[in-house]
Amino acid sequence: MKRVLLAAASAAVTLLAGSRARAQGVGETCAGAYEQAQQLVRDRALLRARAELRICLSSCPATLARDCQSWSEMVERDMPSVALSATSAEGRAPGRVRVLLDGAPLVEALPKDPIEVDPGRHTLTFEDAAGARVVAMVTLSPGDKALPIVVRFPAAAPPPPPRAADAAAPERQRWPLVLVGAGAVALGVGAFLGIKGYIDRGELRDRCAPRCLADEVEAIDVAWKAGAISAGLGFAAAGVGALLYFQLAPAAPAAPAAGLSFSPDGAALSLRASF
Repeated sequence: MKRVLLAAASAAVTLLAGSRARAQGVGETCAGAYEQAQQLVRDRALLRARAELRICLSSCPATLARDCQSWSEMVERDMPSVALSATSAEGRAPGRVRVLLDGAPLVEALPKDPIEVDPGRHTLTFEDAAGARVVAMVTLSPGDKALPIVVRFPAAAPPPPPRAADAAAPERQRWPLVLVGAGAVALGVGAFLGIKGYIDRGELRDRCAPRCLADEVEAIDVAWKAGAISAGLGFAAAGVGALLYFQLAPAAPAAPAAGLSFSPDGAALSLRASF
């Protein structure tokens, strides 16, 4: 019920102001600025109210301009401002830092002078050149001037210490490489025996076929069979070794980093991670 009465009273004041402005016979620019400035002041949108009051002062007659001058002085008195600063994890200047206010860009670099902001609760997001972010929550009351907002960026995440399983990974990966090497040797032996058997068979055919000795023919047959077995085992060993090597290859995840910011409302937490 109280809110309804306040809304009704606000609407009544705005209508009266508009009626007064129109009764003075002023233009739409003056009347609109005169009415909007009052509404924005009541809504605590002081930055926009200031802009409308400047229009009112430049376009309205003296009787209305005196009201706008009075409201303008009140806006300047109540307008809050914040003094922004940031440091790295080591306490040094973090370089270029941009700041967002409630998700919208505020400044592209930290200014030396305080920045004026409307009263109320706000979210300030500080972002350095590396993309690290620190978020600070702040509530500004009318009349707060140069309220200090100080944030500290988190340190870069150190590489995680090797786990016992990871330390043993090089040893585990050595055996698959041994299998691949042994398989390659076996493939070479098989290829050599196969080629030698083919050459010996040609020579035997030219020399004594079809009346060659059984021992000579059997020797060539044994060489071919040995070569085929050696090549088959070598191929299998090399394939298994390669498969095991790629399965045992380690992959280390990135670790997140955390930081703190400080404001008159308390501390805020920030996180940074790579994915």
